[in-house]
Amino acid sequence: MDNFSDKILFKTKQHKIVLFMKFLKNELIFVVPTVVVIYILFKISVFILLIIFLVLSFIIFSWVFFFWNKSYFIITNKKLSIKVRNWLFSKFHMSIYFKNIKDIAYSKNNVLHYMFDYWTFFARSSAGSSWDFEWPALPNIEKIYKYVNNIYLLSEEKRELLESIDNVENVNLEKTVNKETFEEIVNKEKNVLLNIVWVKEVVLLNDKDRAFIFENEEDRNHWVYEALRKKVLFVITHDSSFRNPDESIVLQKWDKVIFPTVKFHEIKRDSVLSASPWLSVHNYLKDKFVNLWEYDATILVWFDI
Repeated sequence: MDNFSDKILFKTKQHKIVLFMKFLKNELIFVVPTVVVIYILFKISVFILLIIFLVLSFIIFSWVFFFWNKSYFIITNKKLSIKVRNWLFSKFHMSIYFKNIKDIAYSKNNVLHYMFDYWTFFARSSAGSSWDFEWPALPNIEKIYKYVNNIYLLSEEKRELLESIDNVENVNLEKTVNKETFEEIVNKEKNVLLNIVWVKEVVLLNDKDRAFIFENEEDRNHWVYEALRKKVLFVITHDSSFRNPDESIVLQKWDKVIFPTVKFHEIKRDSVLSASPWLSVHNYLKDKFVNLWEYDATILVWFDI
């Protein structure tokens, strides 16, 4: 590690499908043509040819396995790191500190991702920027995302106390507990929202609403994975006097466009975020309101307690 005071909490390799695909690629590029050329030039027996094929395949597999086995996604108590061994004398190492992270997400982008259950993890360090920390083909992404999110929510002082990934949630529980009940918190923050001049109505969403959003929200809206995990999830309506967003509501990297989470400064609690729902979810939510006009919009606001 580039900082000796870091404590490695979690380390994992890419999914084994990456190892297989790289091995298959090298087989087709190097081994198969080599065996064909040997057969044409020397006319050796099929048995000898098979031995040559197996030996070359073993060498190729060992080569690919060495680099796959030396490349890691690492979570420490201070940062996320990517450590890649891409040649005998070539390494790549990239890190992003928790204190600099502004947003995290994960996604599946093709059929293979769904077939073999591997994902791409993203993190960015500034509002409105493209994803500047990215690691594809991670297995068990829900667990990794949970680890990263829980560590991110801690203060720097509490991150220093972490000794293993297993005590992250315990450290979270050691935070000063607000003695307010769930209903008191909901009512308090609902009143805060209703006192905002451009907010018209506020509704607390239930489990049925969350299930509908999960099933129907646009895949590019990565906020879904974050919002549905939080204990408090409001939907609010607003008119045209809505203030400018605290952060960019659209992010683009190459040809890919996503709609990230946006800070919501009016509620003074930890990790309050917001996002605008897709049309299908908006049409579902609008039936919850009694005073929604044609040009009013909906926003989801969420936080944990």
